Amino acid sequence: MEKTIEYPLEDVIEDTVFIVRKFAQASNMNLRDAFNYLYHFKGLAFLQKHYGYEHTQPAYRTIEALLDVCRKNGGQLQL
Repeated sequence: MEKTIEYPLEDVIEDTVFIVRKFAQASNMNLRDAFNYLYHFKGLAFLQKHYGYEHTQPAYRTIEALLDVCRKNGGQLQL
């Protein structure tokens, strides 16, 4: 049986906002468009599901992972 670790919601929100900002900067989008893109193409769901691992990675690696997830779900963004 897999052990589930609970993370403080405040930390999850803070890290998610940080990554969405970095994603927006890397893709030359405004914050709202970046959030909508990540939501629509399942990037935010990926962050939530894999928070335990992703929050330990450098931002550029998490952004690469988000791009891959979004592409697999129909996103067309290329950096």
